[in-house]
Amino acid sequence: MKNDFKSFELYEIYEKSINGKIKRNDIVELWDLDVYDLLYVAYRIKKTYNKNNIDLCCIINAKSGKCPENCAFCAQSIHSNTKIDIYGLKPKEEIVKFAKYMDQYSNRFSIVTSGKKITYDEFERILDTIKEIKNKTNLKVCASLGLLDKDPLKALKELDVRLHNNLETSEDYFNEICTTHDYKDKVKTIEKAKKIGLEVCSGGIFGLGEDFKERIKMFEDLKNLNVEGIALNILNPIEGTRIHSMIEKGEIKRITPIEALKSIALCRIMMPEKEIRLCGGREPNLKDLQSLSLLALDGLMIGNYLTTSGRAISDDLKMIRNMGFMVNL
Repeated sequence: MKNDFKSFELYEIYEKSINGKIKRNDIVELWDLDVYDLLYVAYRIKKTYNKNNIDLCCIINAKSGKCPENCAFCAQSIHSNTKIDIYGLKPKEEIVKFAKYMDQYSNRFSIVTSGKKITYDEFERILDTIKEIKNKTNLKVCASLGLLDKDPLKALKELDVRLHNNLETSEDYFNEICTTHDYKDKVKTIEKAKKIGLEVCSGGIFGLGEDFKERIKMFEDLKNLNVEGIALNILNPIEGTRIHSMIEKGEIKRITPIEALKSIALCRIMMPEKEIRLCGGREPNLKDLQSLSLLALDGLMIGNYLTTSGRAISDDLKMIRNMGFMVNL
C-alpha cells in the first residue's frame, strides 16, 4: 500500500486517518498542502472504505419563512429582506406527491420546516406525512424540524427517521451569525437524539466569514458528537440577508472553489468512516470543479434547495457516472 502513494508524507496522513489517530491540530497543519494532494488522500481513504457509490438525497421546504431567528445567512428569517415564498406547513398530499416523484432519483427525502421549533399540531401532521411516504415510496426519510425535545425525538425514532440539525459553524464563531439561539441548543438536541438511538445528520456552511481553523473546529465537534451523516454546504449569499450585505460591503470575502474543495477533503481525512455529503451552494461556488468534490464525498443533495434552485438532476447523474462512480438507490 505504501508504494502506491506518490509520497511518504501523503501515506502518513492516510495511515493516521484510517487508524483514527488524526487530531484537529493535525488537520490545521494540513491546510497549507496542495488541494490536489489532499483530494488524492481523501480519495484513497474513500476507496479503503469501498465507497464507490454516491448516495443521493433531496429536500422539500415544507414550511417557509417567518422564522424569528436572526441567522445571518437565512432568507427565511424575519430579519432578512428577501423575496421568497412564505407559507405554512404544506398539506400531506403535496409533500407525498413530491416524495413519490423524487423516489426515482433519490435515496433519502428530508422534510424541512422553518423556525426554531414547530407546534404540536404541525409535528403530528408531519408524523402522519412520514408514515404515508414510507408506505408509498422506497425513500429513507429525514427531518429537519428545529430544536426538539425527548418525546418528539422518540416518535421519530419509532418511524426510523434520521434527524437533521446543522451546527452551521464552530461554537466560537456562532454568535457572529446568530444570537437568538445558542450553539449549545443545537448540540443538546443532537445529544438527546443520539442517546435514544436516533440517527443524526449534521454539518455546516463554509464561507460565513469564519477562518479555516474555525471550520476545522466544527469538524471536531461533529466527530465528537458521532453523528452518522455530515452535511456540507457552501454559502450562496442571497440578496436581502445580512451575510449578503456583509459581502457587498467587503466585510467578508466569498470562499474560493479551491478553499471549498480543500475543506471537503480535510473533512474526509478527519472523519474517514463517516457519510459525508455536499448540499447547498455547490453550483455557484464550485462551478466547473464540482466533479472533483466527488473524490472525497459519499453523497450529494440533488434538486432544489430551501429557497434557491439547484441544477438539473440529469446533469448531476451524468457527472457522477462520468467520474466513474455509481448512484446508490
